[in-house]
Amino acid sequence: MINAIPVLGWILSFIFTASLSLPFWLIWTVYGIGQKYFYWIPETYQKIPFLECIGLFVVISILKSALIPKFISRKYKDDKNA
Repeated sequence: MINAIPVLGWILSFIFTASLSLPFWLIWTVYGIGQKYFYWIPETYQKIPFLECIGLFVVISILKSALIPKFISRKYKDDKNA
């Protein structure tokens, strides 16, 4: 949850997202995995521009945090009454 920190957290989150999306973009677009194995999808999705790939990773992380519930709660009780 690095996005909780204003400005600095947003910048760090963008840097982490860009560093994670770079290998995906290289494999998908430059090495042609999208064209080789996903020839049936439209050409637009076979050659994704790099900034759109970063945006895709940002949107996926936002949707993941909004749609997947947290099963573990880290609330601690006061042990003074025990």
